[in-house]
Amino acid sequence: MLGRPTAAAAPIAPARRAFSTSCPALSNIGRQPIAYDANSVEITFKNPNKVPEPTAGAPGKHALELRKSYTVNVKGPLGTLTRDLMPFVRLAPVPVPRKLVQVAAPAAGGTPAAPATPAPTAALSVNVDFPQVAAQRAMWGTSRALLANMVKGVTQGWNASLKLVGVGYRAAVEARTVQLKLGYANTVVIPIPEGVEAKCPAPDQIELTGIDKMLVNQFAATIRSYKPPEPYNQKGIFVNGETIKKKAPKGKKN
Repeated sequence: MLGRPTAAAAPIAPARRAFSTSCPALSNIGRQPIAYDANSVEITFKNPNKVPEPTAGAPGKHALELRKSYTVNVKGPLGTLTRDLMPFVRLAPVPVPRKLVQVAAPAAGGTPAAPATPAPTAALSVNVDFPQVAAQRAMWGTSRALLANMVKGVTQGWNASLKLVGVGYRAAVEARTVQLKLGYANTVVIPIPEGVEAKCPAPDQIELTGIDKMLVNQFAATIRSYKPPEPYNQKGIFVNGETIKKKAPKGKKN
């Protein structure tokens, strides 16, 4: 006599192995306010997009952003920078955090010594409408970093140092161009973009300065692309003291 048929057991799904066993650690860069000296730096912006109502739900994963971006202007002693931000990025003035306020140590005479850099007198917070949305959360820290780079650029500036390593490698700056001798048949001539200043303190060194970090580093990458460092003889154009691991030469096969 046949017994009653039993239900087939459900297949056991294989356990998903995580790529990393360490617990996730968020950088929370976007939550940190941007402190600056209001006496020397002026930040102007106007976001015409209204803040969503608290009862409004978060947009879907594949929802299109139909609102227009807005412009932020940062003006300082070295110049002015402009950048467009996404409409869901919100900027607001906040009090300067106490940990960012510089307290001058008293000098020998008892009077406080003046700090090397002016203490921040204003701060700006960066937020997004819906942090739980991946697209907005990804742009949260990026927007904060871009604004912080703009503030530093108009106050202190950015620089990049390039070192030419190789026999006969030489560089010179003439008529807003960087001229490189890298062992090719002809001299490499690269025009210097607007907003970047270049000089050669030595025949094998190039110093780039500017207020836009992306522009300075992009021009440094352009110069480096004409002779990237190679690992066998370690020759080429090195940017900001970069190092590469030397490889042993390939042996001949018997």
